[in-house]
Amino acid sequence: MNDLAEQIEQYLLVVSDWVSSDEICVRFGLKDDRPLRQVGSRQGLCSGFAISGNDGFKHVSLATTAEWLHFKHRLRKHGIAELIRVRDLGQRRHNSVKAIRAGQFERDTGQGVMQLEVPANA
Repeated sequence: MNDLAEQIEQYLLVVSDWVSSDEICVRFGLKDDRPLRQVGSRQGLCSGFAISGNDGFKHVSLATTAEWLHFKHRLRKHGIAELIRVRDLGQRRHNSVKAIRAGQFERDTGQGVMQLEVPANA
């Protein structure tokens, strides 16, 4: 953990309550709150010790059971929703066909798709 993250952690421990991201940014000279949160695989300044919510950030060791469970379930729900989205998009991609010349073929397998032609007089 870097020095700034350690300073923010100590501040959250001293305050012992929710602290808005605006307050943290002003106090520690950040232009916006993006560095406080994880971006891709890079951990945010508060990721290792704080939970976040509508009221800002709170040190995880000071969170009530209700606050912790709300945070935990929100993140779990978000993660599950992303996995479901990937599954659904994968199924849609797998079931899609693309027209090539006279026939149609499945996108991933390349297998030909047969179509039933109904006579016009039927």
